[in-house]
Amino acid sequence: MNTTKTSQLSKQVLQGEPVKLTFHYNTNEINRFLNSLFIKVLSHDDMLYLQGPIEQIIREMIVNAVKANLKRIFFKKNNLDIIDPEHYEQGMSSFKTYLTETINNLPDELKESGYKIEFVLKKEPDGFKVIIRNTAGLLPFEQERINKRIDKSREYNDLADLYVDIADDQEGEGLGIPLTMLFLKNSGIGDKSFNIVSDGKITQSSFVIPFKTQPFAIKRGLEIKIVNSVNDLPTFPEHITEIQELCEKKDASINEISKKISIDPSLAASVLKLSNSAGFITSKKIETIAEAIKIIGLNNLKSILTASSAKKIMDEHLANFQNVWNHCNKVAFYAKQLSQQFKLNKISDMVFLASMLHDLGKIVLLSVNEDMAEQIDKITNRQMRTSTALEEAYVGISHSTIGKMIAEKWNFQDYIKETIAYHHSPLLASEKNLDIVFITYLANALCLIEERKFNYFYLEEDVIKRYGLETEEKFNELHESIKTKFINRE
Repeated sequence: MNTTKTSQLSKQVLQGEPVKLTFHYNTNEINRFLNSLFIKVLSHDDMLYLQGPIEQIIREMIVNAVKANLKRIFFKKNNLDIIDPEHYEQGMSSFKTYLTETINNLPDELKESGYKIEFVLKKEPDGFKVIIRNTAGLLPFEQERINKRIDKSREYNDLADLYVDIADDQEGEGLGIPLTMLFLKNSGIGDKSFNIVSDGKITQSSFVIPFKTQPFAIKRGLEIKIVNSVNDLPTFPEHITEIQELCEKKDASINEISKKISIDPSLAASVLKLSNSAGFITSKKIETIAEAIKIIGLNNLKSILTASSAKKIMDEHLANFQNVWNHCNKVAFYAKQLSQQFKLNKISDMVFLASMLHDLGKIVLLSVNEDMAEQIDKITNRQMRTSTALEEAYVGISHSTIGKMIAEKWNFQDYIKETIAYHHSPLLASEKNLDIVFITYLANALCLIEERKFNYFYLEEDVIKRYGLETEEKFNELHESIKTKFINRE
């Protein structure tokens, strides 16, 4: 499975020829292959914004199909008649334990038993139809229970409703169908086309990605609070703007700029602190504003002014989420190291600043609903790339979109706006800012991998190919090198 093959298959789909893929288990390679295929198909019709939700929907569908096959294997191994109600209840009481304890052997068991999963993608008049089939038919009572779950899930508008109602986790699927329905509804794809049917031998789940989506408008208090939180943020301070303009004047003196900064004690302290941070390594400690300007340069000073002012405004008007800033600082350090490693020193300062600000939207999201933020964080154990898809499922808007709203309000430069908006979907970046967005995406991925929220196999192929990181070995070597520099930065 490679990039060339997915390019050929995407053309096949767009020409009206169905694409089929058969496999036994949902491996990282399968997930990455399907993701690559959808990126190419969706990009052609300017629908790439749906890539994230679709990836999660398909992953949930495949996981459920694999579990259905495994259930049959489990019952057979334990000499249980799945049709017998008593045997069924006895088997399901220990099925989840079987999945957990034998996880490493499951692919081999599926292959040896002949159970398969078939993925189908085909173009229809109204959109692209996605079909997932598994070679285990549903029993009548299973079909009935699934239909009830689907009908109930259509009532959910957010995760809060879902948590209150979902109690039946007997088969380990729990949130699978409800999450799928939320992703479909809130992404604008719509949940009406989704169904699961069986002829007793084959079970098929499917949905249609329409060519024209109709976003599901969630008019709840939480969404209103998010929009208001952004609108209520003040504009960038006038004296910050004046200092930034001074930095661009050829005849401006260092003393003049230093005096302007010194007027604001908090700003002066932030400038000194950030100029001594990991992003600007120097041979000696910087102790005065004038000295900081001489050592770090006016371009870096503008970056510090922007980052420190943004942090001050966010902390004053919203809850102070130091863990988010810690993450941003680390991503910024990693991003600058990456830009230098890739011999892109000309953009290293821009990369550092954009990375420092990439998660501004997350602060707003976490501030308006801290309890849900914790629930979102817990669910990311479902092998999701990040919490972004769950944020969209819950509030109908991701932290990337919220961040872009803030960047536009503060009139940030285009490269910062794009980085904030696309640090989870780098293929949407413009050619002009491609490296800045790509490097921030990679730096963020490195940090998330360390937090066990990401995986090398989830990386966009175009990104890793651009920097010669096609093998996991090369990627890990680079990661270790940068991680060591971060640890030894002081």
